[in-house]
Formats: sequence, structure tokens, C-alpha cells
Amino acid sequence: MAISPRTSSTARDGQRRRSGAAAAEFAIIVPLLAVMLFGALQYGFLIYTTNAMTTSARNGARLMAFGQDRTAAETYVRQSLPGWVNGSVTIATVENDNGVARMTLSVPGSAAAILGLVPMPAQISVTGSMPRVADR
Repeated sequence: MAISPRTSSTARDGQRRRSGAAAAEFAIIVPLLAVMLFGALQYGFLIYTTNAMTTSARNGARLMAFGQDRTAAETYVRQSLPGWVNGSVTIATVENDNGVARMTLSVPGSAAAILGLVPMPAQISVTGSMPRVADR
């Protein structure tokens, strides 16, 4: 049984129509996937920045708890923060709060943003505290 030319032509036309549909679906899905990918990267960057700030605040409070002065602790914290946060950080320190040294770091949420695709918090604040050794 031979296949007529008309049948094979129709099969090719159907194949062409399906490839056009695939291109249209690709054009719709790729931007959505890109936004999801960059959103995940953005929030990963936010989590990394918050973690780096928490570690720096804790280490700065530890320095004050072991007798370092406030200026030395703040200098250490500024040097240990990532470069994209360093210029916009606000440091609030309390050297002795009922036997506890506290350090609070704050940065605007835009400092942790690499892209403007997803909403970020307006302010990122973390606090580190350590009991003072000299008060024990």
C-alpha cells in the first residue's frame, strides 16, 4: 500500500504547525522561568547578606565583651562585611547593657539587591550580643 503524496504533505504541514506551537510556548515560559531563577538568586543573596551581617555583629559584640573598645569593634565589623553592604551599614553599639555587650547592624534592603525583579524588605537589621567577661 503506497502513501499518497497528499497524505505525506498533510503530515509535514501538521509537523510545521506543532513546531510553531513549541516556539510560542517557549516564548511564554522562558520569561517566567527567568523571573523565578533570578528571584531565587536574589533571595539567596539576601540570606547570604543577612548571615554575613549576623556573624559580623556577633564577632563585634564578642570583641567588646572581652574588653576591646567600641571603635575597634566597629572597625572590625566594617572590615568583615561584604563590600556591597559596607558603605551603607549603620552600627549601633551598647558596650554594657546589664553585663551584655550588644551590637546592631542595619542596612537598607536595596543594599542587598542585585536585581530589582523581586520586592525586598525596606531595612535589614541584625543584633549580636555576648555576656561581658569583665562583669563575671
